[in-house]
Amino acid sequence: MAAQKRSRSRKKEQLHDAVFKAFFSDVAIVQKYLEHYTPPAIHQGIDFAVLRKCDTAFVSGRFGVSFSDVVYETRLKSGVPARLLFLFEHKSYVPSQPIYLQLLDYLLQIWEDDVKNKRPFSIIIPVVVYHGEQRWDYKSFSDYFRGLPDGWAAFIPNFRYLLTDLHDMTQQDIQVKEATEYLSNLFLALKFSRDKDWVQKNRKKILTFGGVFRHDDHNMMLFQTLTLYVVKLLDMTQAEIKSLSQELPEPENNWVNSIPEIFGETWKKAGLRKGLKQGLKQGLKQGLEQGLEQGLEQGITKGREEAFEQLNRDMTIKTIQKFPEWLNADVADFVGVTEVYVEQIRAELAKADHPK
Repeated sequence: MAAQKRSRSRKKEQLHDAVFKAFFSDVAIVQKYLEHYTPPAIHQGIDFAVLRKCDTAFVSGRFGVSFSDVVYETRLKSGVPARLLFLFEHKSYVPSQPIYLQLLDYLLQIWEDDVKNKRPFSIIIPVVVYHGEQRWDYKSFSDYFRGLPDGWAAFIPNFRYLLTDLHDMTQQDIQVKEATEYLSNLFLALKFSRDKDWVQKNRKKILTFGGVFRHDDHNMMLFQTLTLYVVKLLDMTQAEIKSLSQELPEPENNWVNSIPEIFGETWKKAGLRKGLKQGLKQGLKQGLEQGLEQGLEQGITKGREEAFEQLNRDMTIKTIQKFPEWLNADVADFVGVTEVYVEQIRAELAKADHPK
């Protein structure tokens, strides 16, 4: 029972991580975050004209996570030659150990990469976005070393991180930041992710982006990712999803209906029709009512399996194409397939892109 509970908890964490990574892989959203959620002394010194996602991938051996898709590179607006990196870390729970240990591991890897590439040390500003159930107790690293004699604190690595604590922010605090692209929608969903009643009552608010919404494929993917997050939080049925789509304005309404991974009605019907046809054919061959009934049942089952297999395949391909830097494990967790399956799809896509 305890193992099942841990497994469910881990799946929830992966669900939160997936939607966070999707939104924070967008440079425009990250810029809006930095402009509206960091102190003026920070965002006023950033040259946003050269803000870009960092290509280098880092994996922590001690913590077993990748943060290649949440590191952004820019420079100081003052013109001082400096490589400024923002390291984003998402938490849906309070870590059992001081977060400084994990952040320090990341910092060391980045600085080691600087040495390897013979460049000056990067200025790194860690950013933690938190939406857990408990209050986040912000301490300095030296606070964990109690009873030090005078002057000894100087020997403790003492750096800070920026914290966005959604637990302590009110709904009004989030919504008042009107020019934050889609962050308000994301942060509302994350903040209230454990309150299904609130999400159910406010799902239209979460999934309506308003005036800043751009009607293009890129933003459709962001919207569909957030919709998928809400659907999984609420364990929504097909009928509930259809009702949700009818509540939303255009183009959100059409975009809900076009999400194959949760609303692939056309594929499912096509699969069922194919199954019925195969079942009828098999049943008629047997020439008996029992054979017909069995053939129909087998055909319908096979049709359903083929339809859902197509759903998983298309969702996996879409996720890989949208987030090519995600690890196979990230894609597998997000779609609900195995890492081996993701690896096979990647190989097929690579072969199609580079035919012999």
